[in-house]
Amino acid sequence: MLKRGLCVILIVLLLPTHAVLAESKNDKAYNAVTNVLFDYDGSFQYTTFKVRRGHVDVIFAENTPDTLFVEIVAKLKKHPDIRGVLASKGGRSCALFR
Repeated sequence: MLKRGLCVILIVLLLPTHAVLAESKNDKAYNAVTNVLFDYDGSFQYTTFKVRRGHVDVIFAENTPDTLFVEIVAKLKKHPDIRGVLASKGGRSCALFR
C-alpha cells in the first residue's frame, strides 16, 4: 500500500515537468523558425507556420520561387532546435514575387 501511494505521488509530481519540457521544445522551435525567416526580407509576407511538439508546419505562398523555398526548408531542417519540418507551397499568392 505504501509503495502504491509513493508511486502516485511521484507521478503527480512529474506530470507538470513533462508539460514544461514540451513547452520549451515548442518555444525553441518557434524561436528557431523566426530566426531563420528573419534572415529573408519579407518572409513573413509569404510564409505562415505552426509549431507542435518541436515540429514545424510551414506553408509558403504558391508563387514562392523554388530556389528560395528549397533554401529556407533546408535551413529549417538543419536547425538543432527543430525536430521535423513539413513544408508546402499553397498559401495565398505574394505580391513580392509577381
